[in-house]
Amino acid sequence: MQCPCGSGLPFDRCCGPYLSGEASPPTAEALMRSRYTAYTRGDIGYVEGTLAADRRSAFDAAAAKNWATRATWLGLRIVSTTRGQAGDADGVVSFVATYREAGKTIEHHEVSQFRRDDGAWRFVEGDTRAVVTEQTRAAGAAKVGRNDPCPCGSGRKYKFCCGR
Repeated sequence: MQCPCGSGLPFDRCCGPYLSGEASPPTAEALMRSRYTAYTRGDIGYVEGTLAADRRSAFDAAAAKNWATRATWLGLRIVSTTRGQAGDADGVVSFVATYREAGKTIEHHEVSQFRRDDGAWRFVEGDTRAVVTEQTRAAGAAKVGRNDPCPCGSGRKYKFCCGR
């Protein structure tokens, strides 16, 4: 099975060893990718365990689990990485995580801060924004009526789903 993080590697040679605790991510980007993979699998224990110690008290595990299981995860794209290598004390990873929720495709843009705590990479905080991308109609395709089934596949009428 290919790893959900988009590395192109099999899960067991990519994020799998990090999520199982067999290995620690060697870079901030590897931690970022493994946290995304944890969300796709609903492994909120891993997400919480990779937070910086001073950030754990503000973490809402129930809300994170609810979001992770509600979303259909579509992909991760790393935009840039600054520092965050094996010899660095901190790093920044900019990424876009795309998912579907409630019939809408959402691009979660984030610039995340990471630092080493006792030798292990930890997530500190992220500056986020979400962009809803509307479905575009192909040239020549019939217009969807308000009472037609929504083309997103939700099973609801268009007017109660993507037509809002």
